[in-house]
Amino acid sequence: MKNKRWIWSLVLAIVIIAVVITFDLLSKHFAEKGLVSEGNSANFIPGFINFYLLYNNGGGWNIFAGQIVFLVIFSVLVIAALTVFYVLRLKKHKTSASLTFAISYGLIFGGFFGNLFDRLAFGHVRDFLNFQFMNFPVFNVADICLCVGMVLLAIYFIFIFDKEGKKNDKLKEQK
Repeated sequence: MKNKRWIWSLVLAIVIIAVVITFDLLSKHFAEKGLVSEGNSANFIPGFINFYLLYNNGGGWNIFAGQIVFLVIFSVLVIAALTVFYVLRLKKHKTSASLTFAISYGLIFGGFFGNLFDRLAFGHVRDFLNFQFMNFPVFNVADICLCVGMVLLAIYFIFIFDKEGKKNDKLKEQK
C-alpha cells in the first residue's frame, strides 16, 4: 500500500460527495414536505435559527434571479474545472495527494450538485434555514457545504499547494 495516498484522497472525496448530496436533498425534502410551507416559519432553536421555506430562483443573495440557464451552465463549468484540476493533481502528486483538497472538493461538488439538482428539477433552489439573530439570507445544507468547501480550498491554496509540489519534487529526486 506504499504511495497509495491518492486512492484514499479519491475515496474520501467520493464519500463526502455522496453524503453531502444525500443529506442536502433529504433535508430539503423534509423541510418542504414536513416542516413548513413556503413563506411560513417554524422555530428550531428559538431566537437563533428557524425553518423558513423559500424558493430561490437565483444564486446566493438571490443574485442572477431568474437566470436558471446561466446558473446551471456556471455550476457545470465550475465543477468541470475543479474536477479537471483534481484529476491532474492526483496524477501529478500521487504520493502526496492532499486530503484537505479532497475534503474541499467533496464539499464543493456535493453542494453544487445539490443546488444544481434543485434548479434542474424544480426551476429553483429550496432554502429553509434562517438565522433569527441577524439579517442573513435563507440558506440550505448545500450552501453550508459550498461555503465550508471554499474556505478549505482557500486554505489549501494558501498553505498546502506549494508544499505539496515541493514534497512531490523531493520524492521524485530520491528515486
